[in-house]
Order: sequence, then C-alpha cells, then structure tokens
Amino acid sequence: MANLLNYDASQMLAFILVLVRVIGIIATAPVFGSSVTPPQIKIVLSLTLALILYPFISSLEDFPIRPDDYLFLISSELLIGLILGLVGRFLFAAVEFAGTVIGFQMGLSMANVLDPQSQEQISLVGRFETVAATLIFLAMDGHLILIQALVKSFSVLPIGTANISKPLVDKLTDLSASVFVIGLQIGAPLIVALFLANAIIGLLSRSVPQIQVFVVGFPLTLLLGFLFLFLGMPFYSQAVHQMFEMLDIQLFDSLKLLKG
Repeated sequence: MANLLNYDASQMLAFILVLVRVIGIIATAPVFGSSVTPPQIKIVLSLTLALILYPFISSLEDFPIRPDDYLFLISSELLIGLILGLVGRFLFAAVEFAGTVIGFQMGLSMANVLDPQSQEQISLVGRFETVAATLIFLAMDGHLILIQALVKSFSVLPIGTANISKPLVDKLTDLSASVFVIGLQIGAPLIVALFLANAIIGLLSRSVPQIQVFVVGFPLTLLLGFLFLFLGMPFYSQAVHQMFEMLDIQLFDSLKLLKG
C-alpha cells in the first residue's frame, strides 16, 4: 500500500498519474464537468479523490526513467478518465438531441438559449429536458456510479496498463451513433404527435384555403406541444431512468475494452 507520509520522487510521480486519471473523468463527466461548476470545486474534488484513492492503489513496479515514457503514461491515464466521462456525456447528448427535435417541431427553433454546460445554443425544450434529465440522474445516484467506476477502474486497469484497440474505437463510435437513435426513441411520442398535427393542418389548408394557416397553425402546434410535453413527462422520466440504468454497464464495457 502506498504511503504519502514516507514518499520518494517515484511515489509522487505515481500520485500525479492517479490525479490525472481523476481529473480526466471530473472534467468530462456529466454534472462534474459542467462549466457551471466552478473550476476551484473541480480542482479540490479531483485532489480529494486522488488523495483518498492513492493509498489503496498499487504503485508501478517498473517506473519509467525516460521523460517521454512518463508523458506517455500521463496521456494514457488522462485518456482513461476522458473516456469514462464521455460515456455519460453521450447519454445527455441524446436527451438534448430529443429536445432539439421536439422544439423544432413545436416551432421554437428560433427561440434558443445558451446552454451553460456545453456553451452552445440549444432549444428551450432541449434545455428543459436536459435539466429534468440531470435531476433524474442525481436522484438515482448517477454521480456515485461515475465515482464507483473511477474507483473500479484502478483495479481493472492498474496504472500504465491501458490499451487503445480497434474494439474500443468501435465501441465509442457506436455510442456516438446511439445518440441519435436514443434521442429519437425518447422524443418519438411527441415527434409523431406534432408531425400528425402539422399534417392535419396542412390538409385543412388545402381543403379550406380560407383558413390562415400561419395564424392558426403556429399557436395550435405550440399548444399541442406543451400539452403533450406535460402529459408525457411520466413516460419521459421512465425512459430517461432506463437509459441511465445502462450507464454502469457501458462504463464497465469500456474498462474491459481499455484493458484489451
């Protein structure tokens, strides 16, 4: 067991490797990596977690002598943390994509706001669903799942044993592609309902040309969108909860692929 009270230079360098992996996941994970979270909080949290974990982590047996080998270890540990954090970010990206599509169907594509997490313009519905998903994520202890994955990563992947392989790249590619699939699945009820409403309005405008489509259609679509959004919140919460239940499985699969 490592001991920071009686350390030498190699132990301090090993602690830096642990700290780099912790920083990687804190910087990219949902909630932790949000730009709303002050950088001071991220730094203190990273140092605290690294100090807690380091005494229980086995040190490197063959410590690199050359500086370039040590820099390679730092990049490898940082990559592990970044990948673990990005797995959770993909799920939130799916929620944001669903809200963006729903907002476009409701006619709110021009009413965008600045998302403080991604520093990008997103729709009002997307922002609302992202906040709701964040609350569900915290209620089901999703932030603790990320910390558990970080702790488990040191037993599955000791320092200096990460391996970037083709299956890992394929896994990350599939996760990025699933953003659109999961997003459409979450927003499918509202997307289909609003599409049918717009189709009915279009048929009415063709059959009764006297109807002012732009005067009647926009308020009606907006009203139906908010109504369906309100009535569909229980189903949305259940779908998001089921999606977050896959987080620990996705994290463990990523660790296994990093192990090679």
